[in-house]
Amino acid sequence: MTASGEAERIAAGADCAGLPKLRAGPDAMAAALERVASEDAAVVPLLTPAECQEFIDAGADLAFRSAKPVIGEGERAVYQDFDICLSIPQVHRLWQLTQAVERLIAAALGTMAEPPLETLPLNDLVLQRYPPGARGITPHRDHVRYVGLVVIVQLSGDGRFGLCDDRSGAGARALNAGPGDGILMRAPGFAGRKDRPFHFLDGITVERYSLGMRSDKTAEPAAA
Repeated sequence: MTASGEAERIAAGADCAGLPKLRAGPDAMAAALERVASEDAAVVPLLTPAECQEFIDAGADLAFRSAKPVIGEGERAVYQDFDICLSIPQVHRLWQLTQAVERLIAAALGTMAEPPLETLPLNDLVLQRYPPGARGITPHRDHVRYVGLVVIVQLSGDGRFGLCDDRSGAGARALNAGPGDGILMRAPGFAGRKDRPFHFLDGITVERYSLGMRSDKTAEPAAA
């Protein structure tokens, strides 16, 4: 079997295992990963509107808390305005979505002549809710424990997610993403890079839900 055929088999297996079937296939994900290598981030379609609502409804039983308004001090201060859920049971439907994304990434890497990553365990999951008018989060970098690749699935709402050069927001570059899209952003270890990109979210006028999937090098892999 060819590498491409094997990748298609792996991706299709997600559906056979009862995991959600994603809109993008291995080739589309591989192309997005290539863009991440050259542009630091990329967008790939993952879910239909109905599927987005399914996962929002699935998260209705989870407990949210307000994010700490300010992290850090002085020039390093990061301002946050959203609700967050950090405790998502391993049997939850949102973990099934995460497993499907992880399988798709693995299948895509299998098609690439020079894959930028090895197998990526997405073992850290966060659901965030931004009410209309929320400030979002000012330019910041993710914690150093997160490696490889960050995946943020936008489930609803609007807002401007972008990358920038520093904490002041200089050189801001917004990504064209909407509900159902997955935002891919490199983390240390992607294509041999060690630095972490600054990024931000603002401009929220419609309630936004987003699911953040990360690989925490200090944690055990998520249960299958």
